[in-house]
Amino acid sequence: MEPIFVVFIVFATLGVVVYTWLSSRHKERMAMIEKGVSPSEFKSGSLREVFAPNPLSSLKWGMLAMFVGIGLMVGNLLDTAFYLDDSVYPGSMLIFGGLGLILFYFIASRKMKGE
Repeated sequence: MEPIFVVFIVFATLGVVVYTWLSSRHKERMAMIEKGVSPSEFKSGSLREVFAPNPLSSLKWGMLAMFVGIGLMVGNLLDTAFYLDDSVYPGSMLIFGGLGLILFYFIASRKMKGE
């Protein structure tokens, strides 16, 4: 496929997504006006409230990155020691990443019970 077609497809897809979002927003507002509901009643809080910093989020992403790195090292160790196929890398990364998220769940649930 020619590169110009790929660029065209990317921008066309972006345009369709933006148009769909704007169209659905307009339809939603028109429906609210027809029902007699004030749009200010449905507005959420400010963006600061939506994207408020969460210390547990930093812990989650840090643990995920750390365990995926450990999985990569274990995959490399298994590949060099046992001459396994290259599929051991993504497998071990996914397994250790999942273990990191499970460990985060237990840490976060303890912390939430303590508060």
